[in-house]
Amino acid sequence: MENAPKIISVEPIPVSVSGARDFAISEGRTRIHTSVILRLRTEDDNLEGIAEIVCAPPGKPEELPDEIVGAVRTIVAPALVGIAATDRTLGRARVEAALKDRWWTKAAVDVALHDLQAKVLGVSVTDLLGGRINDHIPVIGTVIGIAAPDAMAEQAAETAAAGYSAIKIKIGDTVAADVSRVAAVREAIGDDIALRVDANDHYQPADAIRLIRAIERYDIEHMEQPISRRDLLGMVEIRKTIGIPLMTDDMVTTPEEAMTVIRLGAADRVKVKVTKHGLSGARLIVDMLAAAGMKAVLGHVFEMGLAAVAEAHLAATAPNLAGPHEIGSMLPMGSSADIIAEDLRAEPGFMRVPDGPGLGVRLDWNRIAELRIDGGSR
Repeated sequence: MENAPKIISVEPIPVSVSGARDFAISEGRTRIHTSVILRLRTEDDNLEGIAEIVCAPPGKPEELPDEIVGAVRTIVAPALVGIAATDRTLGRARVEAALKDRWWTKAAVDVALHDLQAKVLGVSVTDLLGGRINDHIPVIGTVIGIAAPDAMAEQAAETAAAGYSAIKIKIGDTVAADVSRVAAVREAIGDDIALRVDANDHYQPADAIRLIRAIERYDIEHMEQPISRRDLLGMVEIRKTIGIPLMTDDMVTTPEEAMTVIRLGAADRVKVKVTKHGLSGARLIVDMLAAAGMKAVLGHVFEMGLAAVAEAHLAATAPNLAGPHEIGSMLPMGSSADIIAEDLRAEPGFMRVPDGPGLGVRLDWNRIAELRIDGGSR
């Protein structure tokens, strides 16, 4: 687009949220979440691209806030400053050429470039992705972390009573203890609610097979990442042995890794995260899975509204997703803190996709000032 304003600065803003309770997975536990807000500022003071870089997973983050801030300031900013606000492909290529790995940081750069280009064109990110095919975005209830079986069952029953059609629980202890957790949750929610189980890389293949065979009777929608993300052949063997769908998350960071999972037959489903793949990578992986006759499950447990709305824009445009989506929040830690002004979850079990330009949300700068952890100001 001729005469599009140029990017003049790239700003990282780290923020932290503290919850009222711990959230536990097999890899660790936390009641603190950190993200880095990414701002692509232009020659037009009223035009900027925004996104959220998520530090994940809880208790064992793959990228730390200080690392993200350093990468943005020393590598991402020089790669993007000076290009036109509509040069999304060029911006992605420059960052990819300059920054190795750092997938969560690069994913947010991709989202911010989408947001910025869409704003210049006066359209929503949904339009930029090809147009909306889904008006209502179904979402699961708050993901339930590892706890005593009765506590998990109580939380699951409350979630089901609130109107959610699917529940996801975390496990990753002993086989016997995890079977008890699954059994208690299924009894609490009844037969009509879908139940998803995630072990976060915890088991060795033989124990994973024992566990999955023991919980198959509880009508499990899918089993997510029961063994190490590095053991592709172990996933192949498990999939041949069990009677419920097997899903991978951690084995897929790039489209190339998604292709490896597809070729080996290492999973029935793949978890896709805009926070990890960006909008471009996530859509590519979704389309690859569709070509292979597989479906994607969309979303990430921990994210504030800025990252969540990017997931929702993809959910509104992609035809090959296994809903409801796992678009996250701070609620697993018992916090409702957010950094956007809009309430996109007024109806339990659904998320609204804004119609405005770009991602369609406004940052709540007063809230950001309260959550900011580097002492800076706007």
